[in-house]
Amino acid sequence: PDESSSELQDQIEGKWLITQPDHVYSVEDFLAIGWKKSKQLDKKTLTKSIDAWYGFYTQKDIELRFYDSHEAALAHGVPHAQETIKKDAGARIGAATVWTVNIALYGAYAVAGNVVMMCELELASCETLINALVAAESNST
Repeated sequence: PDESSSELQDQIEGKWLITQPDHVYSVEDFLAIGWKKSKQLDKKTLTKSIDAWYGFYTQKDIELRFYDSHEAALAHGVPHAQETIKKDAGARIGAATVWTVNIALYGAYAVAGNVVMMCELELASCETLINALVAAESNST
């Protein structure tokens, strides 16, 4: 994403990214650019989420948590995302239903429009997916 996308990023730690505030995405938007869904996740622990999926993009695990709006993703999704990257793998929110290994799966998160993305190990995992999403939108207009 370029400077005009109202992008905010934690420059010091590279743990999070907020971008695309005027966009609302669906799981189909991500499937169209090559994200592979693996398992639908239980939304009970993700307050106010409307959908949640675990999947892969360029051989990286990326969990997508969908909300009604960008504002809802920030208000309700970001606290869960921050909690997820702080906890030990055995107590993770969301991915705990997928993995039982004792590794830190998510090291960062991104908010793109109404979607909170949990990024495998580092923010770059999600940035690649966001860049593909933005490129697909540019090509369709």
